[in-house]
Amino acid sequence: MSPYTLWYRQPATRWAEALPIGNGRMGAMVYGGIETERVSLSEVTCYSGESSETNSQEGAQDHVRAAREALLAGDYSEADRLCKDIIGKKLNYGTNLPAGDLLVTFTGESAPVEHYRRELDLSTGVASQSYERDGRTFTHEVFASNPDQVIVMRISTDSGRPLSFRATFNSGENPSEILADGNDLLMIGKAHESIHSDGSSGVSYCCRMRCITDDASITAGDDAVEVNAFGSAVLLVAIATDFRGTEMHGVCRDKIDRASAKPYSTLRSDHCWDHDALFGRVTLTLGDAPEAPTDERLQAVRDGGTDSNLSALMFQYGRYLLIASSRSDSPLPAHLQGAWNDNNACRIGWTCDMHLDINTQMNYWIANIAGLPECNTPLFEWITHTLIPSGRESARSTYGLQGWVAHVFSNAWGYTAPGWSTHWGLHVTGGAWIALHLWEHYLFTNDADFLNQLAFPVIRESVEFFLDYLFEDKETGLFMSGPSCSPENTFEIAGKELFNSLSPTCDVVILRSLFEAFVTSAQTLGSDNELVERVRGVLKKLPEFRIGNDGHLQEWLHDHKEPDLHHRHTSHLLALYPFGQICPEQTPELAEAVRVALSRRTTPKQEWEDTGWARALLLLYSARLRDGEAAHTHVVSTQRTLTDLNLMVFHPSGAGAKGTVYELDGNTGFAAGVAEMLLQSHQEIIHLLPALPHEWPHGRVAGLRARGGYQIDIEWQAGQYVEAAITASKPGLCRIRYGASTVSYDLSDGELKVVSFSM
Repeated sequence: MSPYTLWYRQPATRWAEALPIGNGRMGAMVYGGIETERVSLSEVTCYSGESSETNSQEGAQDHVRAAREALLAGDYSEADRLCKDIIGKKLNYGTNLPAGDLLVTFTGESAPVEHYRRELDLSTGVASQSYERDGRTFTHEVFASNPDQVIVMRISTDSGRPLSFRATFNSGENPSEILADGNDLLMIGKAHESIHSDGSSGVSYCCRMRCITDDASITAGDDAVEVNAFGSAVLLVAIATDFRGTEMHGVCRDKIDRASAKPYSTLRSDHCWDHDALFGRVTLTLGDAPEAPTDERLQAVRDGGTDSNLSALMFQYGRYLLIASSRSDSPLPAHLQGAWNDNNACRIGWTCDMHLDINTQMNYWIANIAGLPECNTPLFEWITHTLIPSGRESARSTYGLQGWVAHVFSNAWGYTAPGWSTHWGLHVTGGAWIALHLWEHYLFTNDADFLNQLAFPVIRESVEFFLDYLFEDKETGLFMSGPSCSPENTFEIAGKELFNSLSPTCDVVILRSLFEAFVTSAQTLGSDNELVERVRGVLKKLPEFRIGNDGHLQEWLHDHKEPDLHHRHTSHLLALYPFGQICPEQTPELAEAVRVALSRRTTPKQEWEDTGWARALLLLYSARLRDGEAAHTHVVSTQRTLTDLNLMVFHPSGAGAKGTVYELDGNTGFAAGVAEMLLQSHQEIIHLLPALPHEWPHGRVAGLRARGGYQIDIEWQAGQYVEAAITASKPGLCRIRYGASTVSYDLSDGELKVVSFSM
């Protein structure tokens, strides 16, 4: 058994116990049922809603100016009132929706089941189950193939034994029709919901199923396929939508026809090779795994124990989920739930979409450091081809400016207008924040063509907007943003809860990073000298960090009272992670102010608004503060209170959710935090084991990436560094730190160097 395997002694009884598979476009949750196997289907373009160019309010730019004047005069209530005429219009915003279920019901079996086991092997991307019944061994395997763009299920018994089942679709809440097409079964549906759209808009989708077997009787009825086989049968499922005008029926038929021409062994081997080409790049060992099912191991941690190997497994699980959600050929980036849909987030106020105030960013933080740069591709293509064209219209219609802007939410249709609430809608730097992921990708890969052709144009056009959007305060001489909010928090003045202000800390942090990335990339490419000088002038006049009366890093320009001191969002601390503007060595006073801010936000613990992604941020902050013990506390807290039996990290009830809601960012954020505990490279130096906790005394990690184009392997014993190897992708000087020691190597392209320290 692979060390990266989730396994159980019983079938799943609910979505959060099922096991996820995905190929970057289609996702499925496999329940491992005995009498009836259920596979919940999803597809990343299965969206309700529609595109629109009228989400901005007419005359909004006049109200932006008026709101600024009110804020400068200290009239925050009037500013919030004026912001009602700036926020966007929801219209048919839409949401990703589930595509229904594949149901396989086995007939003629009634004997008791023995030796049941189901598992998900992260290294192969294959979910499987096996059990014995009436002297026969039954085995199911399910995977989502990226090379063949189909979901494959193989059902088998001992050689030559009879096998009978009935396979059908269930569309759930979506309007649909199920019909036979020869021996294939079709489900034709419509992405339909009324919370985020008028119900009439949205994509249509098609699911096609075909059974392949050498010796069987297959009958396709009006709503099911009846199969009587000997030995084994293979089910193939293709899903397509008419998103962007795709001819979905032909696409599904072509995928099924091509896959049907291949033997199962080829389908499986092609899938496993393709998956391992990404997953196999990084290994992590933090101890031996207990000989116990995954749910029992998780329960042991919930009961007060620790399981270092479970942390390594969850690190790899975060990588696995990103691979399954975001491949280089995915038509959209990973949404709030990756490639899956629990039919919960899409039915409440949040929507299942691309949140730009933390969630989409966190989905992708793991990509570069964990050796998955190709997984960034759909994000970058969506930014370039969908977000920016829409963002230009929002910049013009809302602010009367050139360039592009996006705010708090976006979706498959490229929504970029302000959100439709004065509370959270005016997060004006959401687009700039997601654009900076292109800069990070360049820092990790050193891909000059990528910088020149993709990253720099995106960053430059965002800079053009913000240079004209910012205004110089005559009293202080500072360049200010606003009206803007600090996601999704509020402040209080004279007993009144308020939402919008000038230059909340998160705006300043994001814009400082955006401007610095522009200056550095322009210098690298030798272009835009005049614009560079203008940006430098603005950089010098951005507000500095401020420390409040309690010693905390302020979330707003002024030391406002916080009505919700334990709010889940900590956007003012982004200067620590991901942007590295604050660090213990270079800005110790500010680092201490971050510690105080974290203490205020999370004390007492029972009042902290705990969510998967918010806890992941605490883990990442602690790692950047070089506090391995605090980081490990957040690792364990995630496992004890925010992780379900299938190891998916969730958002608990609250903030509009009536029950737990799965979010991909909880798992990818956890994985990014573990990686950050073992390797950091944001200060132009590669820091080995910067936040290693006592609970991980022995271990080895191989394949992590560092900024500058380096691959790093590290081994440690008894809590002490033993050896590291570094491979360079370009020639140059590499500085490496462990503890208080630093060494430098002048490496050539492709050179592997074993790193030693004089301790």
